[in-house]
Amino acid sequence: MGRLWMTWSIEGVGSAGQNVADVEAACRALIGSVERSRRAFEVQEPWEELRESALIIQEQILESGREALDQGRQWTSTLKGVSILLVPRE
Repeated sequence: MGRLWMTWSIEGVGSAGQNVADVEAACRALIGSVERSRRAFEVQEPWEELRESALIIQEQILESGREALDQGRQWTSTLKGVSILLVPRE
C-alpha cells in the first residue's frame, strides 16, 4: 500500500485533509488533531468523548481500514463526532 489521501472532521472543531504515507501516519494525524483541538473546548467532557472516539477509530484504521486499503478500496468511519475517509493514492 502506498500513499493515502485522508480527510477528517471533528465536531465542534473543523475538518482537514492531507496526503499521508500510510495508515500509521493517518492515525498520527487524526490523534494529533484531536489532541490539538482540546483548546477549542471550555470544559473537558466533550473533548474527552471526541478523543475516545478517535482512539476507537484508530483501532479500526489499523484493522479493517488497512485491509480495505490493501485491496485498493477507500475506507471511512464515523463515531460520535469524529469522521475519517482514507483513499489510496497512486
